[in-house]
Amino acid sequence: MRTFREPGAVRYNNLEAKRHGLPLCERGVENMARSLILSVSLMPKCYRHIRISESATLYTLHETILSSLDFDDDHLHAFFMNNRAWDSSARFGSSRVDLDDARGFSDEARLSRFHLQKGDKFLYIFDFGDDWRFQIKVLRVIDEPTKYPDILKSVGQVSQYGNEEEEEEDDDF
Repeated sequence: MRTFREPGAVRYNNLEAKRHGLPLCERGVENMARSLILSVSLMPKCYRHIRISESATLYTLHETILSSLDFDDDHLHAFFMNNRAWDSSARFGSSRVDLDDARGFSDEARLSRFHLQKGDKFLYIFDFGDDWRFQIKVLRVIDEPTKYPDILKSVGQVSQYGNEEEEEEDDDF
Protein backbone atom coordinates (compact mmCIF):
# COMPACT_ATOMS: atom_id res chain seq x y z
CA MET A 1 0.00 0.00 0.00
CA ARG A 2 1.30 3.42 -0.91
CA THR A 3 0.91 6.33 1.44
CA PHE A 4 1.41 10.10 1.57
CA ARG A 5 3.91 11.46 -0.93
CA GLU A 6 4.65 15.10 -1.52
CA PRO A 7 7.37 15.85 -4.02
CA GLY A 8 9.28 19.06 -3.58
CA ALA A 9 8.90 20.09 -7.21
CA VAL A 10 6.12 22.30 -8.44
CA ARG A 11 3.89 20.67 -11.03
CA TYR A 12 3.90 22.27 -14.45
CA ASN A 13 3.06 21.27 -18.01
CA ASN A 14 5.58 20.69 -20.81
CA LEU A 15 4.74 23.97 -22.56
CA GLU A 16 5.64 25.89 -19.39
CA ALA A 17 8.73 23.73 -18.96
CA LYS A 18 10.02 24.53 -22.45
CA ARG A 19 9.29 28.24 -22.00
CA HIS A 20 11.30 28.38 -18.76
CA GLY A 21 14.03 25.88 -19.68
CA LEU A 22 12.87 23.33 -17.12
CA PRO A 23 13.01 19.54 -17.53
CA LEU A 24 9.99 17.97 -19.25
CA CYS A 25 7.39 16.12 -17.17
CA GLU A 26 7.39 12.34 -17.25
CA ARG A 27 3.66 12.02 -18.08
CA GLY A 28 3.58 14.63 -20.78
CA VAL A 29 1.03 17.30 -20.00
CA GLU A 30 0.64 17.31 -16.23
CA ASN A 31 -2.33 19.69 -16.32
CA MET A 32 -4.55 17.02 -17.87
CA ALA A 33 -7.79 16.94 -15.91
CA ARG A 34 -8.00 13.75 -13.88
CA SER A 35 -10.71 12.50 -11.60
CA LEU A 36 -10.70 10.14 -8.66
CA ILE A 37 -13.29 7.55 -7.71
CA LEU A 38 -13.12 7.29 -3.93
CA SER A 39 -14.75 4.88 -1.53
CA VAL A 40 -15.57 6.73 1.70
CA SER A 41 -16.48 4.22 4.38
CA LEU A 42 -17.79 4.92 7.86
CA MET A 43 -18.55 1.27 8.62
CA PRO A 44 -19.06 -1.89 6.54
CA LYS A 45 -22.68 -1.13 5.63
CA CYS A 46 -22.35 2.65 5.39
CA TYR A 47 -20.24 4.02 2.56
CA ARG A 48 -20.25 6.37 -0.41
CA HIS A 49 -18.50 6.18 -3.76
CA ILE A 50 -17.58 9.68 -4.85
CA ARG A 51 -16.22 10.95 -8.13
CA ILE A 52 -14.20 14.14 -7.64
CA SER A 53 -11.71 16.18 -9.60
CA GLU A 54 -8.07 15.78 -8.65
CA SER A 55 -7.93 19.59 -8.65
CA ALA A 56 -10.53 19.80 -5.85
CA THR A 57 -9.37 20.65 -2.35
CA LEU A 58 -9.62 18.38 0.65
CA TYR A 59 -12.20 20.86 1.94
CA THR A 60 -14.39 20.17 -1.11
CA LEU A 61 -14.10 16.46 -0.34
CA HIS A 62 -15.04 17.21 3.29
CA GLU A 63 -18.14 19.12 2.14
CA THR A 64 -19.09 16.35 -0.27
CA ILE A 65 -18.83 13.65 2.38
CA LEU A 66 -20.92 15.61 4.89
CA SER A 67 -23.53 16.48 2.26
CA SER A 68 -23.83 12.81 1.22
CA LEU A 69 -24.66 11.90 4.83
CA ASP A 70 -26.86 14.94 5.60
CA PHE A 71 -24.42 15.99 8.33
CA ASP A 72 -24.15 19.59 9.51
CA ASP A 73 -20.75 21.17 9.03
CA ASP A 74 -20.51 22.44 12.60
CA HIS A 75 -17.35 20.74 13.86
CA LEU A 76 -13.65 20.60 13.10
CA HIS A 77 -12.17 18.03 10.75
CA ALA A 78 -8.81 16.68 9.61
CA PHE A 79 -7.42 14.47 6.87
CA PHE A 80 -4.50 12.16 7.60
CA MET A 81 -2.92 11.40 4.26
CA ASN A 82 -0.73 8.60 5.65
CA ASN A 83 -3.82 6.79 7.05
CA ARG A 84 -2.64 7.20 10.67
CA ALA A 85 -4.94 9.14 12.99
CA TRP A 86 -3.42 12.15 14.72
CA ASP A 87 -0.07 11.85 12.92
CA SER A 88 0.84 15.51 12.44
CA SER A 89 3.37 14.75 9.70
CA ALA A 90 0.52 14.12 7.23
CA ARG A 91 -2.35 16.08 8.83
CA PHE A 92 -4.43 18.65 6.94
CA GLY A 93 -7.07 20.27 9.10
CA SER A 94 -9.85 22.81 9.33
CA SER A 95 -8.80 26.36 8.65
CA ARG A 96 -10.92 27.42 11.66
CA VAL A 97 -8.34 26.18 14.14
CA ASP A 98 -4.66 26.83 14.70
CA LEU A 99 -2.93 23.51 14.06
CA ASP A 100 0.72 24.32 14.68
CA ASP A 101 1.75 20.76 13.96
CA ALA A 102 -0.38 20.30 10.82
CA ARG A 103 1.06 20.10 7.31
CA GLY A 104 -1.60 22.48 6.05
CA PHE A 105 -5.25 23.34 5.82
CA SER A 106 -7.90 21.37 3.95
CA ASP A 107 -9.11 24.43 2.04
CA GLU A 108 -5.63 24.95 0.58
CA ALA A 109 -4.54 21.36 -0.19
CA ARG A 110 -5.64 20.01 -3.56
CA LEU A 111 -6.01 16.26 -4.05
CA SER A 112 -3.49 16.44 -6.91
CA ARG A 113 -0.82 17.36 -4.35
CA PHE A 114 -0.78 13.77 -3.08
CA HIS A 115 -0.39 11.96 -6.43
CA LEU A 116 -3.02 9.43 -5.39
CA GLN A 117 -3.16 6.10 -7.18
CA LYS A 118 -5.56 3.16 -7.17
CA GLY A 119 -5.44 1.41 -3.77
CA ASP A 120 -4.09 4.39 -1.80
CA LYS A 121 -5.83 4.96 1.54
CA PHE A 122 -6.17 7.93 3.86
CA LEU A 123 -8.24 8.87 6.89
CA TYR A 124 -10.79 11.63 7.43
CA ILE A 125 -11.96 12.52 10.95
CA PHE A 126 -14.94 14.79 11.53
CA ASP A 127 -16.06 16.14 14.92
CA PHE A 128 -13.15 15.47 17.24
CA GLY A 129 -15.54 14.93 20.17
CA ASP A 130 -17.72 12.28 18.53
CA ASP A 131 -14.76 11.09 16.42
CA TRP A 132 -16.48 10.19 13.15
CA ARG A 133 -13.72 8.26 11.32
CA PHE A 134 -13.97 7.66 7.60
CA GLN A 135 -11.62 5.34 5.73
CA ILE A 136 -11.04 6.65 2.21
CA LYS A 137 -9.68 4.43 -0.54
CA VAL A 138 -8.90 5.34 -4.14
CA LEU A 139 -10.87 2.92 -6.32
CA ARG A 140 -9.88 4.39 -9.70
CA VAL A 141 -8.02 7.26 -11.32
CA ILE A 142 -9.65 8.46 -14.53
CA ASP A 143 -8.11 10.69 -17.20
CA GLU A 144 -11.34 12.68 -17.55
CA PRO A 145 -12.42 15.95 -15.97
CA THR A 146 -15.12 16.20 -13.30
CA LYS A 147 -16.64 19.64 -12.90
CA TYR A 148 -18.53 18.95 -9.66
CA PRO A 149 -18.22 16.11 -7.14
CA ASP A 150 -20.73 13.34 -7.73
CA ILE A 151 -22.08 10.64 -5.42
CA LEU A 152 -21.98 7.48 -7.56
CA LYS A 153 -23.17 5.04 -4.90
CA SER A 154 -24.71 5.47 -1.47
CA VAL A 155 -25.13 2.56 0.94
CA GLY A 156 -26.46 2.92 4.48
CA GLN A 157 -27.31 5.97 6.55
CA VAL A 158 -26.45 7.24 10.02
CA SER A 159 -27.74 10.11 12.12
CA GLN A 160 -25.17 12.69 13.10
CA TYR A 161 -26.79 13.29 16.47
CA GLY A 162 -28.12 9.81 17.30
CA ASN A 163 -31.78 8.94 17.37
CA GLU A 164 -33.38 12.35 16.80
CA GLU A 165 -36.95 11.01 17.29
CA GLU A 166 -36.15 10.01 20.89
CA GLU A 167 -34.62 13.42 21.56
CA GLU A 168 -37.77 15.17 20.28
CA GLU A 169 -39.99 13.01 22.52
CA ASP A 170 -37.82 13.86 25.55
CA ASP A 171 -38.25 17.57 24.83
CA ASP A 172 -42.00 17.28 25.44
CA PHE A 173 -41.50 16.73 29.19
